[in-house]
Amino acid sequence: MSKHYESHAYLTFSLGEEKFAISVENVQEVVELEQVTKVPNAPDYMLGIINLRGRVLPLLDTRMKLGLQRTEITKKSRIMILDLTTEEDKSLQVGALVDIAKEVIELTADDIQEAPDFENYKTHAPITGVVNNRGDITMIMDIARIFSTADIVQLNTLN
Repeated sequence: MSKHYESHAYLTFSLGEEKFAISVENVQEVVELEQVTKVPNAPDYMLGIINLRGRVLPLLDTRMKLGLQRTEITKKSRIMILDLTTEEDKSLQVGALVDIAKEVIELTADDIQEAPDFENYKTHAPITGVVNNRGDITMIMDIARIFSTADIVQLNTLN
């Protein structure tokens, strides 16, 4: 079977008017926003820590990590619990706040177009491709670039 026909599942979500997708392999679960405990001297993008069934996880503002305005929390706001891998191959979970978690879609390699490349944008952007999802342009995120190992190590020292 050709690799182009293998499909992979992606969770779609919104940050403001922008639509994004992330491989479900990296998403442990999606939960509602509950109490957030502020952490002194934390980076701007770290909203605090949350208690997820006895586990303490850092909660990051995905919008701020992408250079957008701080997230305005609404009833539709959700936390994606992401599984990240550090350079030492350690697994770490973080919460990533998004405006709306939407749906899981199946995409093949043929569905995904390359991210536009202008003035080295592609080499710096945390986007691996774009998809026309029923008329909506959806950007495929590279979570390794958004939530870099340096960030993870820094967050680990805070909690």
